[in-house]
Parts: sequence; structure tokens; C-alpha cells
Amino acid sequence: MEINKLYLSWKWVDDQINKIGDKLEGLDLEFVSGIPRGGLVPAVMMSHAFGIKYISYSSAKALPKELRSKTLVVDDISDTGVTLALAEELNFFTATLCLRVGTKTVPNLTGTLIDDDRWLVFPWEKLDSIPMQDYLVESK
Repeated sequence: MEINKLYLSWKWVDDQINKIGDKLEGLDLEFVSGIPRGGLVPAVMMSHAFGIKYISYSSAKALPKELRSKTLVVDDISDTGVTLALAEELNFFTATLCLRVGTKTVPNLTGTLIDDDRWLVFPWEKLDSIPMQDYLVESK
């Protein structure tokens, strides 16, 4: 069975980062972090674009609660919402490049709404990537 995929470009990613960046003005953010794996590249890009210090997700989770609310945690997509739910439980300020209609967890900020079921292939992923959320892949 052929999976219907949408291949995203670096320009599309830049556009989403800029949309999110336009909404960051006035926020008191100390750090930016990315949820492994999908959020790592956009988090580093946001760090460079907006001058926010990047820290690893494991370091961010170890921050005291008052600093977590000043930490932007980024993921590529809130698809099912499972991965992003933990970040919200930990009191992070959250952002995703895109948000799928029907997700369980809506981030504080997002770039684009996805209203179909196509598998998104981000430019940092292999073109033949397996259409499965990271949390469902068994570790080796």
C-alpha cells in the first residue's frame, strides 16, 4: 500500500519559523529546546533566528518550574499530541511548525494547520522515511 506523503521544503520550514517568530515578540523566553528528534532542527533554527539560547531537551526538563515556563519547546508537528503532552505537563511554552486537525495536544504557537492525513516528510528526514511516530518505533 502506497502512503500519501507531502514532502516539505526548507523554504516552508523557514516560513513556519518566521510565523512563529512573529508571535514571540514580548514573551520573556530564556531558552529554546527541541523534542527529539523532529523538534531538534527547528529549535536550533529558532535559536539562531531569534537569539534565544538553545539547550538540550534533557537539560530543559531538569530546569526548575519557573524557568520551564520561560523555555520554548519546539516540535515539528503535533500529530497525535502524545509527544507534546509531556512538554505541556512540564509547564513549557510550546510551539510546532504545524498542527494536525484532531491532535490531542495544541501547542501555544504553531505555524500551519494540516487538515488531511498525508504523512509529512520534513527536509531533514530521509525521503523514504517510515510513516510512524518516533514514540512508536522500538529502540534497538
